[in-house]
Amino acid sequence: MLPPGFEDLLPFIDWAKPTELERNDKRWSASLEESQAFYDRMIERGPAALEYLAPFELSAIGGADRRLLDMCLALAECSATIEMYGDPRPKYVFPIARFVPTHDAWPLAGMGGRA
Repeated sequence: MLPPGFEDLLPFIDWAKPTELERNDKRWSASLEESQAFYDRMIERGPAALEYLAPFELSAIGGADRRLLDMCLALAECSATIEMYGDPRPKYVFPIARFVPTHDAWPLAGMGGRA
């Protein structure tokens, strides 16, 4: 499910969402403890993941490598919870349900969407 050498990230595989919309849904649905555990592991392993992914053209990343990339992107979403808000569902920000990123249609985005 992940490239060799990244098996320690398997407990967090459910953070590997293919679109920003899905990653935000995950960020808002996770508890603070879940977010902190994911954040801590990815802050530690993120540099190795990015180094591993660096040689690939973005358009060529698929399968297990894509899931690793999606986890790196999820770290960017999750970091707001940990570094700025201290709450996965902050009350004083724009309601996430009203945020619909139009760039989720870019060629590397998944086919996810809000039901």
